[in-house]
Amino acid sequence: MTKPGFLRVWSVMVGAMDALTGLLLILAPAAVLRVLRIEAPSPDAMVFLSWIGVFVMAVGLSYGLALGKHRGRGETVWMFTALVRTLVAVFLVIQITRETMAPAWLAVALSDGLVAMVQMVIVRKGWWREATR
Repeated sequence: MTKPGFLRVWSVMVGAMDALTGLLLILAPAAVLRVLRIEAPSPDAMVFLSWIGVFVMAVGLSYGLALGKHRGRGETVWMFTALVRTLVAVFLVIQITRETMAPAWLAVALSDGLVAMVQMVIVRKGWWREATR
């Protein structure tokens, strides 16, 4: 696969993953928690999971901005979403360590951390510059 092809496929796949996860958090947060094997909070707190879903969906949809012909957009989207993912991963690890969140959340922290690292490395290697020549 070519570098431009990888950038496009990654943006579509990761963006779709987040957009769908966010939509599911909005519409059926308890179902998402069951898939992750995380105990649901009180019914009063479920609305906050849906609210978080709005942000997760927005991150996913932002990858669509990376699909144009403008190199700067792709780099910006990837670095911004990498920042968001890094902050989420750090937050989750801290909360898991403090035992205020279930250890099952580690799967989310690891996946966000991995995606963030891949994106930061690829941006630093200049793949977006090469792809738009």
